[in-house]
Amino acid sequence: MQEAEYMRRFLLVDDEKHEFMFVNFLLKDRFRDDFSLGYAQNIADAQSYLSEQPVDLILLDDRLGRGMTSADSIPQLQKRAFNVPIVVISKDINSNHLKDRIRLGINKVVDKFQFKSALANGLLD
Repeated sequence: MQEAEYMRRFLLVDDEKHEFMFVNFLLKDRFRDDFSLGYAQNIADAQSYLSEQPVDLILLDDRLGRGMTSADSIPQLQKRAFNVPIVVISKDINSNHLKDRIRLGINKVVDKFQFKSALANGLLD
């Protein structure tokens, strides 16, 4: 087996653990073993992870419990990973808090229910 040229490093920030298993399955289907996926259940865990591990891209659930939206989460993530691209996964991609994506530092917003097809169409390539 040929060694991978570049291992993609992702971090999923989502308050539901089963989403990690689902995203890991989808990434494995798309990238085989040419990736690593870290997981954080909240922003504090994500900041800790980012302090210890470099990542190429952050997958962020739009809503992290206690009413926290990605608009609240992103500035806190950027303290540890300022130039890391962020893809927000949302059930409602037209939410008002997602309107000013450039100001928020969002590279892409993906519909949670279209995530698999977005991966197949090159979302993370």
